[in-house]
Amino acid sequence: MLLNNIELEHTNMRDVFVTRASLGDKPLLICESETLTYGDADEQSNRIANSLSGFGIAKGDVVATLMYNSVEHAAVWLACVKLGAIFASLNVSLAPKELVYSLGDTGAKLIIVDNGLIDIYSRARPELVDPPIEVLWRGPARRDYLAFPTLLDGDNVLPDVELAPNDPMSIIYTGGSTSMPKGVLAPHLHYIGAAERYKEITQSQPDDVHFANSHFFHVGGQQFGLMGPLYCGTTGVMAKWFSVSKYWDIARKTGATIIDPIGTMISALLTLDPSPADRDHKVRVGVGIASGQVRSTFRDEFEQRFGVPLLEVYAMTEVGVLLCSERLQDKTANTCGKTYGWADICIADENDCPVPTAQQGQILLRPTATNTMMLEYINKPAETIAAWRNLWYHTGDIGYLDDDGYLHFVGRQAHWVRVRGENVSAFEVEKVLSEHEAVEDCAIVGVPGELGEEDIKAYVQIRRERALEPTDVVSWCSERLAYFKVPRFVEFVTEFPRTITKQEIERHELRTLGIGKAWDRDA
Repeated sequence: MLLNNIELEHTNMRDVFVTRASLGDKPLLICESETLTYGDADEQSNRIANSLSGFGIAKGDVVATLMYNSVEHAAVWLACVKLGAIFASLNVSLAPKELVYSLGDTGAKLIIVDNGLIDIYSRARPELVDPPIEVLWRGPARRDYLAFPTLLDGDNVLPDVELAPNDPMSIIYTGGSTSMPKGVLAPHLHYIGAAERYKEITQSQPDDVHFANSHFFHVGGQQFGLMGPLYCGTTGVMAKWFSVSKYWDIARKTGATIIDPIGTMISALLTLDPSPADRDHKVRVGVGIASGQVRSTFRDEFEQRFGVPLLEVYAMTEVGVLLCSERLQDKTANTCGKTYGWADICIADENDCPVPTAQQGQILLRPTATNTMMLEYINKPAETIAAWRNLWYHTGDIGYLDDDGYLHFVGRQAHWVRVRGENVSAFEVEKVLSEHEAVEDCAIVGVPGELGEEDIKAYVQIRRERALEPTDVVSWCSERLAYFKVPRFVEFVTEFPRTITKQEIERHELRTLGIGKAWDRDA
């Protein structure tokens, strides 16, 4: 089978894994102090798959996990891959009601719960309409829960299952800030395509080690921590949490050659005191997202200080990681690169009509090969149809294409503020405000306006040992932005609520606070 002019050896991840098992004692995944070799992964996944089969789990059934990153978590997913079951890793930060919703939405027949998360699960448990088989990972045995070691009692035999490229492999949850979270149903070829892009972008070599900075419930963690390295026959590294203080120690200890700092992880790592050891590592390339999340000066400073070229990418869960990217031989300032044949891009207005080059509009995407993007949002046919209207996937992001075809990301459609008939990009205002020497971080949101639309509110975090007044914020913006883009309200904060995966500011939480006790320019 040809995929973007690449002759594929395999068209499903089960066959990829069976082939890679011959790597034997080579580490597949290092997590905390544990190492899972290719050989161990092969045996453990066989045993878990056959145990799952004994519990009635078959091809197409959903196995959910509520677990932190671990080598056992990886073995469970690989068992699902071999069995043809659908893997649904759930966010470890879910509240009980959210957990009830997600489990009901997936229809999971079995769940594996981390003992460290048992309290949250126990609070959700009475509300489950159709409780799954429950397995407890780590910790003392509990009544009514199966012990995880029992899953390793199955036979070390590869299950007899046939898989097609479009067979579902995973459910990955995305969104939820303005509606209920949507479960993205991703097929096997979705991962094959992403892995081939990963191979191209990182220029993967057999001795590469990728230190991933995400979780199994996030598409980035899935691809960078396990499936990308598995496909390339290399080694992945994951931690329980992203840690600024431990980051480079882990990279050095594991011999990491590839990293993927996302957004504010880049700026967070720059808060470390400069050290002669800043370049004492083997990292040769970084793949991540800076555009729209941190100012470009942070990316430039990161590259110069740590000696690691960062490649900007654009993608999302629904379409697969790394869909659009820079390349080492094609780095372009302030762009997300190109798709290199993996997808078509169209910039469209509110009526889905293409706009001229350099004009901003919504980013629309279309695959150039079947089954390389999501199959659907599970249990949400209307949302699926709406997302794919006019045969293009609607990203909800705003951007433009330049004369050379490079994609420029401007901001998320949901992050625009409607002010007196004008659309204001939160990212544009934040970019200007973050250039002030006293500003550590900032966020722009819309709050209810007197005329029925919105007014702009700026949340500002001040750098240590610096001072800033609300009037300074307004003056700074007034000199650099159109009058309707200047914040009316200003509130200073010491920290921001952030997402667990990308460490992005939780804007919807800030929106719910409304005007509050903010300083008012017009008062």
